[in-house]
Amino acid sequence: MYIRKVVRFLLITHVLAGATALISAFGAISTKKGATRHIFVGRIYSVAMAYVVIGASVISVLRPNPFLFSIALFSGYLVWTGYRRARFKLQDLTKVDKNTVTVGKIIVLILIGYGTFILINGETLGIVLLVFGITTYIFVREDSRALKVNLYKSKYRIANHLQRMLGGTIATITAVLVQQVVPRIEGTSFPAFIVWLAPTILITPLITYWSRKILTK
Repeated sequence: MYIRKVVRFLLITHVLAGATALISAFGAISTKKGATRHIFVGRIYSVAMAYVVIGASVISVLRPNPFLFSIALFSGYLVWTGYRRARFKLQDLTKVDKNTVTVGKIIVLILIGYGTFILINGETLGIVLLVFGITTYIFVREDSRALKVNLYKSKYRIANHLQRMLGGTIATITAVLVQQVVPRIEGTSFPAFIVWLAPTILITPLITYWSRKILTK
């Protein structure tokens, strides 16, 4: 009974934090980059997403769900490194960033390994984990290179920050769809993995567009 109440509380606050993160994400996008308002809204987003990730991780342990736990790892890596890109330049990179790369490599192995496992066993949602695993691998590879050479000149650093924060937004929207849409299509012929991948398919082109816009200024 006690655990059930804890899970219920975490679910409610998890949804509220997710909604806050989503609203603040659009607020950050619509404000001038580097402005006081953008920084303020961005901090709200980071705190909300931190709660989303921690909450999802705890819920996944109390009510075992390896799939959601894997998604929480994906979200956590993107938001954390996105925050670091916004706040620190190359000369500020520390042992924390080196450890983050190591953790990122472990997350890649978990996402791709577990995704492959459940896909082989007939679970199509394994496709989602493979997509997120490959995405995480790309970012981890960039982070690994950043520790060796100066990749974080102003424009590149800002574009990288944008990519990661919007990647975290994709994960937030995905989580909302899982809560509200997936249960309603269970038992139908509509593939659940399409709902999971829809935010990635729709938002990724916007990330590419905005990144190129920043880099070509």
